[in-house]
Amino acid sequence: MTRAIALPLICAVAALTATGCGESAGAGGDADPAALVPASAPIYAEAAVQPTGERREDALAAAGKLLRTGDPAGKLRQLIDDGLAENGGGLTWEKDFAPWLGEEAGVWASNLEAQEPSWAVIVATKDAGAAETALGRFREDDPDATYTDRSYDGVDYAVDSERVANGVIDDFVVIGTEDAFKRTADMRDEGETLADADRYKDAVGDLDDESLGHYYMDLRPVFEAALKQEPATAAQLEQFKSVLPFDQLGPITGAFEADGDGMSLDTVVTGVPEGPFRDLAKLWSGSEAELLAGLPGDAWGALAIPGLGEAAESTINSFAGAIGGAAVAAQVKQATGLDLSQDILSWVGDVGGFVRGADEASLDGALVIQATDDAKAETAFGKLIGLIGKQSGAAPRPVKVDGADAAFALPATGADKPIVMARGEGRVVVGFGEAATTAALEGDGGLGDSELYGDAKDVLGDDVSPSFLLSVPAVVTLVDAMGETDPDFEEARPYLETLGSIATGAKADGDRIESRVAVSLE
Repeated sequence: MTRAIALPLICAVAALTATGCGESAGAGGDADPAALVPASAPIYAEAAVQPTGERREDALAAAGKLLRTGDPAGKLRQLIDDGLAENGGGLTWEKDFAPWLGEEAGVWASNLEAQEPSWAVIVATKDAGAAETALGRFREDDPDATYTDRSYDGVDYAVDSERVANGVIDDFVVIGTEDAFKRTADMRDEGETLADADRYKDAVGDLDDESLGHYYMDLRPVFEAALKQEPATAAQLEQFKSVLPFDQLGPITGAFEADGDGMSLDTVVTGVPEGPFRDLAKLWSGSEAELLAGLPGDAWGALAIPGLGEAAESTINSFAGAIGGAAVAAQVKQATGLDLSQDILSWVGDVGGFVRGADEASLDGALVIQATDDAKAETAFGKLIGLIGKQSGAAPRPVKVDGADAAFALPATGADKPIVMARGEGRVVVGFGEAATTAALEGDGGLGDSELYGDAKDVLGDDVSPSFLLSVPAVVTLVDAMGETDPDFEEARPYLETLGSIATGAKADGDRIESRVAVSLE
């Protein structure tokens, strides 16, 4: 895409990053871009580039926090004008975009298996005539590009030397590969559009109508197209399909929201078939993990994965025939003497970890494994210690750790703390330093009562429990305490300092998996 024709996408990018842009669109320009998208399109994303009403107020509130300004709309206009000025020419937001830009913009893609996929950007307009005039100015502003005027089914458009077409179709500015431009034009009176397709409507129906944007991915046609490729590839995919029935998987959708308190991205997968798909989903979804809440309360980063052992074993067994899982297990046993299923996965329950410390001296953390069978964990722990001693050539040193039935230390290269492996009742821990190992074994560190955990619950909402927590201010403090920072970090600092806690969480309900990533704003 040429430089000038790419400029209308500036506001779409801004909206997708929770900034919103410009003034309220007012009357008109609220047509749905999905009404010009083929129903067969496997990928589609839509964003409010000129949100109105409450959506606009929420977007500007988030933008005000991120940009540290009381006039986010003015700041955004200035940033856009500065970007346009850097590219040369005389384009400005007020003259070249505000008169025609509507409320919604969308982008769709297809033929993903091809060397050059098809794609098109569709931007709603509130004045098609003004949009046509603006496109002419964009072309004139790009002297390095060569355009050829063409017409298709009553639509006049231009194609540049990179075979990217641009023109106005009804009340939309459309920019994309020429084949996608023509297919978009066909949707005016031919075939089912994405907006009318039940598969799309059912998938996005549960998303918040007040979101600033959403996306839709239907992987089924992508796999089906791949099956039509060369015989060897098709055979491999058919074998893969026998394990992961992707033809049963529903679309993946998501919605982006932002306001003065924070930003969030929700993802929903429906039609998840029983078997490996659901087993893999267990690695990040489920009820609130007690393990996470029991990690040390002074941690600034923490993660918990419920039922890792069971989910991993089920997945490996499912893949055993398709990708040689049994052979992999045999190789592991030959190389280490460990039976992957019996010695490891059979006793592993929830798995988590934490990081804490405000400077290099206090920095530590640990990996925590909940044991569902202490006897099996004890046997496996002994084998692991013996294996480490054999592989490293240095025997692990026994150490005394509060709460541990057995503990061994290994030197960590370049660090003043050892790596400590310990086993206690119901837990196996690998910690950086004895203090972190002791804290991990206690299992009642109070993270669930901490301010970080509370912030995560607030930003995620009541319907999703946290599985990952990160305090951005704590990370900035640690980086500063470690010494001189690099230019990239300093460039990002103003934006990092607007962020509070980052949290993720998910839940599973039958064949439906929902997840959320959220960040609070300071």
